[in-house]
Order: sequence, then structure tokens, then C-alpha cells
Amino acid sequence: MTRRPRRLLLVPVVLLTGACFQGQRVIKVNADGSGTIVDTLVPGDQLKAMMAAKGKSDADADQKKKREAAAAAFGPGVTFVSEETTPDGLKSAFAFKDIRTIKVEICPGPGGEKEPGQASEPPLTFRFARQGAKSTLTVVQPQPPKPEPSAETPEGMPDMAAGMWTMMKGMLKGLKLKTVVEVGGAVTRTNSRYAQGPVVTLLEMDFDQIAADDANFKRFTKAGDDPATLDPKLLQGIKGVKVNPDPEVVIEFAGK
Repeated sequence: MTRRPRRLLLVPVVLLTGACFQGQRVIKVNADGSGTIVDTLVPGDQLKAMMAAKGKSDADADQKKKREAAAAAFGPGVTFVSEETTPDGLKSAFAFKDIRTIKVEICPGPGGEKEPGQASEPPLTFRFARQGAKSTLTVVQPQPPKPEPSAETPEGMPDMAAGMWTMMKGMLKGLKLKTVVEVGGAVTRTNSRYAQGPVVTLLEMDFDQIAADDANFKRFTKAGDDPATLDPKLLQGIKGVKVNPDPEVVIEFAGK
């Protein structure tokens, strides 16, 4: 049986058009488990033109319904707070009452035609507990399933990921992705290796750094091209990439 080509790791479908962007997602969590999701999108020139054209075509659409749908895609009880257009991009904010009810993609981005927050890949989920002044947040990261045994491995399959990334190299220039958790208090313990003050980084990817060095880029291409089967342990030590290898990221903090 011939295996089908796998999808590109961590790259939304919109990038296949060459429409690069910078995306940041900040999940702010208070001591009682409530909080906000703030997405900031800075589009590249091509994506900016696409967004402008889409904005004109949607001029008469019911924006309130679209924003409500975007909030609902994160989970029950999530509400739209605000949307701010800056000279560089777009900032959208949503509020939730219970972090345990929300699901979000680890990769922030424009998401093609789907509403913001609507997951196309296995989402992050959360557990939360509070005891006295101590709050414990657990971020559950989707893990790659074990690959199914294959009776046949097509010739050249190990090099397919490298070839796809090399083909996309120019299109991905300027791509930056970042998703963090920011807790409302002082972090007292975490198993994350990417913590600074109240901020714990779940994902950070700077493609310009990845591609700047040939050896580094080669290591990156060998990490795979399918979000459903990629092991985050393979990305450790690659310049321009930060991602926690553990299935769960635990953050204990003393709430304000």
C-alpha cells in the first residue's frame, strides 16, 4: 500500500499560497481559572491583500454572529471581548470563565476560511485546580500516535519531508509563531524549560532562524512533516524552535 504524502508540520494551509505572517497567542489565566485568549496577527504583504479583499466581500455580513461563532469555537462560555485593528495587523480578545472548558490550537494564525479558534489539528486542553493561594494549571498537549505498521515503504519517503520544506523555504520567509500561557501570579513550580516570570512558552517558531544555517535547517526537515505523527522530542535543540517535549506542562503559581 502506498502511503499518501503527509501534511506540513506546524504550517497552516494558508501558507501554501505564500501568504506569510507572524502570529501570537497569549492565554492569560487568573488564580480562579478564568482568563482571556488574545490573538495577534501581523500579516505579510500577500496575506494583507487577501484579508483586505475578503473584508470588502464581507462588508455586509453579520459581524456579530461571526464573532460569537469564533468565541464558541474555543469552547462553551467563551465570549468575544474586543477586536483592534492596528497599522500592522489585527488583535482579537476573548474571555473564558473556566480554563478547563476551552480547547485551542497550539499554532496561532489566520486559519484559512475557518473562524478564529476553530481547531483543525488536535487542540490543547487544560486541567485546573486551586487549593488556598496555590493554583495548578496543567496544559495537556496532543501526542503523536504510534505509526501504523506499513507493508511497503515507498522509495524516497524518508526524503519527502526535506524536499517539501526546501520547496517551501522561500514562501516561509518571515514566518513567526508563538503561543504562551501567562498566569496571574508568581510561578512557584513548572516542568517547562521555557518559563520566564509569569510567562510559559508552549510554542515558538522563527523560520528565518531555522533556515539561516544549513545544518540547522536539515535537522528541522528531518523532524517530519505531519502534525499527527510528529514527536516534539525531535525538535529539541533546533535553533529557532521552542516546544515542550512533555505530554503535559504543569504550572503551579501563587495567585494575586
